[in-house]
Amino acid sequence: MRCRAALTRVDAARTGELEASEQTALHDHLKRCRSCGESLHDVERFARAAKSLAIAPPRPCCEGDHVDQIDDVWIAFSDKGLRMIHRGGTLQEFARRYAHRYGRPLESRKLPSSLRKQVSDALRGEGVDKPQLDVDDASELEMKVMKTLTHIPRGEVRTYTWLAAQIGRPRAVRAVANFCARNVVPYVVPCHRVVPSTGGVGNYAFGSPAKRDLLRREGVDVDALDALARHRVRYIGSKTTNVVCFPTCKDAKRIREENRVPFHRAAEAIEKGFRPCRRCQPFAA
Repeated sequence: MRCRAALTRVDAARTGELEASEQTALHDHLKRCRSCGESLHDVERFARAAKSLAIAPPRPCCEGDHVDQIDDVWIAFSDKGLRMIHRGGTLQEFARRYAHRYGRPLESRKLPSSLRKQVSDALRGEGVDKPQLDVDDASELEMKVMKTLTHIPRGEVRTYTWLAAQIGRPRAVRAVANFCARNVVPYVVPCHRVVPSTGGVGNYAFGSPAKRDLLRREGVDVDALDALARHRVRYIGSKTTNVVCFPTCKDAKRIREENRVPFHRAAEAIEKGFRPCRRCQPFAA
């Protein structure tokens, strides 16, 4: 792999969108090439510096920002809705994280029952259909991503590629993946239901084991996803209907074992006369 090709694939490797063979080649190149390694370090340092400058303007003083806790999960909220959720750490660390993003301090206050129920339901794996949020600093693209994430059914997963296509930005896979990685209201906005196109469960802000546990609570067979990933199976078709779905789709789960047809690529399914499921839209936005 040449240097130029390696540097254009760094972000895709970080978000899990590279094929296994390309990812291996990239890692081998970065180990050998000192120049690319230094360039990667410079890019990461610049990204961190840019983020540190991106502080939203302060809200009016009459609008309070509050904090409460459920187990080891910190929740920042306003009178309008949830503003930030983070698992682990101390109150001081969470307050610094919040001030870094919003430029405002937090005051302790009991979480309203409606918001407490939403967070508690999400943590238990019950999901939240319409989360009550106050994320006024989000961009138009981020708002579209959040809205689409909440439409992914409980017990199912989708890919970053699918998510980008659904919001009408099929080329913005990396931007979508980056947003999911820094989602400020996880659990209630289920970024954990998005997985790499290459298969498996992928990474998560609170660690892959936490993501797997949360998906299991919601009814996803993560072991089955791992098995499919090992065989590079991305879609499941039905011999009786000629419909192809994501493996976790509700309709795919109904297909009898003898009628299941595994597919590695969308083109493979199309070539054999299968059409995409209207419900999960595996490769049709």
